[in-house]
Amino acid sequence: MGKDAPLTPETCAALLSKQRYNPEILPQLEAYVAAQCEGGTYDLDANLAVLKLYQFHPDTTNVAVVSKILLKALMNLPATDYLMCTCLIPDRVHELEVVGSVAKLAGLLECCSFREFWKELEPLRADVLPEIPAGFDDAIREFILKTVAITYQAVPEAHLLDSLKVDGGALAKLAASRGWAVEAGTVKVPLNDDNTA
Repeated sequence: MGKDAPLTPETCAALLSKQRYNPEILPQLEAYVAAQCEGGTYDLDANLAVLKLYQFHPDTTNVAVVSKILLKALMNLPATDYLMCTCLIPDRVHELEVVGSVAKLAGLLECCSFREFWKELEPLRADVLPEIPAGFDDAIREFILKTVAITYQAVPEAHLLDSLKVDGGALAKLAASRGWAVEAGTVKVPLNDDNTA
């Protein structure tokens, strides 16, 4: 495996098994993070290894890579990946604008302030977070839908449209794919163990 060859999940795992704490592998790992953001892949172990190397070698910290790792972790909600990643980031990096912006978005999702999340995300897209990973919006919508499914039996359609930031046609498709019914301005969620008393 040459230094210039792009990493795959398999070659990354092999590299980490032999050189996990070698700072010379950072360029390869950072390129792998960028590749994850362009495609549908996600490798938490590799991303945690990058953050750990930044801990050991603070002068190598690339804030753009840190923000990409955090955004990819948010895409995996409700798993605790985001929390694991933040535990490896020193306070001085947490205080930077781009990382603070991601933390604010995470806080809004954690509090289920979905409409505020989308409002906060829009201006960040252009200025602070221009390299949002591919599929980010869809992954966040999936998390919101899971949250709605465990919380509600019926929810006003207008509320769900705002929470998902979609139009009526997209909501109808999302609801149908989950077996939800849209009737007279209300979205009805089938009963499950979480949304029943």
